[in-house]
Amino acid sequence: MKYTVRDLIPKIRPFVKPFLGLLVLSFITNLVFSVVNATVLAVIDPVFRTLFGGESTGGIQVPVNVGGGIKAWFDEFIFSVVIADDFYTSIRNLSIFIFVLFTIRAMAKYFGRVISVRIEEGMMKDIRDTLFLKVTSLSMDFFSKKKTGDIMSLLTNDVGVLNNATISSMTNLWRETTTAVIYMAILFAISAKLTLIAVSISVVGLLMIRLSTTLLRRYGRRMQAAQANYTSTLQESLLGIRVIKALGVEREMSDRFADQTRHFVRTALRNVKISGLVPVVNDTFGIIALVGVFYAGAMTLAAGDIEPSSLITFLFLLFGLMQPITSIVSTITGMQRGIAAAENVAAILDEVPTIRSGEAPSRNLNSEIEFRNVSFSYGSGEVLHDISFKLVSGETIALVGASGSGKSTLLDLVLRFYDATKGEILVDGQDIRTLELTEYRKKFGMVSQETILFNDSVRNNISLGFQEAGIQRIVKAAEIAHADEFIQRLPEGYDTSIGDRGTRLSGGQRQRLA
Repeated sequence: MKYTVRDLIPKIRPFVKPFLGLLVLSFITNLVFSVVNATVLAVIDPVFRTLFGGESTGGIQVPVNVGGGIKAWFDEFIFSVVIADDFYTSIRNLSIFIFVLFTIRAMAKYFGRVISVRIEEGMMKDIRDTLFLKVTSLSMDFFSKKKTGDIMSLLTNDVGVLNNATISSMTNLWRETTTAVIYMAILFAISAKLTLIAVSISVVGLLMIRLSTTLLRRYGRRMQAAQANYTSTLQESLLGIRVIKALGVEREMSDRFADQTRHFVRTALRNVKISGLVPVVNDTFGIIALVGVFYAGAMTLAAGDIEPSSLITFLFLLFGLMQPITSIVSTITGMQRGIAAAENVAAILDEVPTIRSGEAPSRNLNSEIEFRNVSFSYGSGEVLHDISFKLVSGETIALVGASGSGKSTLLDLVLRFYDATKGEILVDGQDIRTLELTEYRKKFGMVSQETILFNDSVRNNISLGFQEAGIQRIVKAAEIAHADEFIQRLPEGYDTSIGDRGTRLSGGQRQRLA
């Protein structure tokens, strides 16, 4: 399913909501940064006219022309703060004023960055936690369709890219947009005519953004898919390292991984060719605008319609405006890959488990489990057809059949990893689909064909799912599985960490512990 930006916003909004207070604080600090940044450049005009132009009176320079409106108010403010009765005091005041401005600017930038990182890391944690809970709650058919590496890539790579495209990008857009707006306001205050000339030339760069977004989003999707592929190969290779070494296929697996990373690099390069071209075109038109304003400004200066210091300030501001504009363009182009990552996240959040819990309380098994006319298929091929039998309490049952005949599938159906396509499964006469799922599954113990252990202590592996179990119950379970003897010989007994997938234990020990 493809999502529009409008579709994605409600999916992301719940993760942003807890951080609204910090977001507001981040916007304020970045606004202060933008205002001070603009003030640093805007102060050039009144200072130039005061110190190097105008008429000398009593040892100080007074402004010849302070303009009108906001421009006049700003010039007069700077004059009242900076200019003193003598030249040297004015220079001292100016130095202090500039120092204070840059100090405020540095502090605003520092606190803005700290706040942004707090929001970004907090949001990524919430998204990863939510996705992990969602993934683990999905039914087994989801995992049969999805590669493990794809899921790992989603929770690591995609969430990171999504973060860069949301909070990081939003903060950057806010800061640079406010800076650009303030610059534009000052430019209009100095000369509306020259500002309109600059804007009319630069608008072509903005059109380039609009034309490139669809293409960039497409390459963003391909980059995320390529990244998921090599992550999947990496995960499979690490889990199957014994098989790889036993068969001597290290070179083949390395070649496969290299092919997939090569494909990612090619896709990334195509993305960069497009995304890198946009700011280049934008900067080119920005320079053309600067040259055009320089020419038109010189003509205006020659006609006596603008002060030399005002023209210099205008050019400084216009040149300074190129940086936030370039940053805005780069941020918007970079967000397209983030939108592709957001689509992957939204797709998982929209997944609905096919196995739904019932509401009836699950009681202890008293008499029997009955299969009544059960059929099941994985897609098109039917694995079980019209199966009926009973498992009576107290009996030991062995299911015998050829590989692929459906023995494991029968057990999967009992545990409701899947639901029967036809027929029903009854526990003490009650359809298992009506029972509360988590409590129902806790009635069973299972040792799968593949030994599954977790990187934790022996104690926690045995009590997994029953955290309330005391050490006596844990030891009793180990004794029944003939595992207590080797556990007691471990360095820390039941508190010994067994390593990733139990690699610190032998194969037989892992099976008994499982």
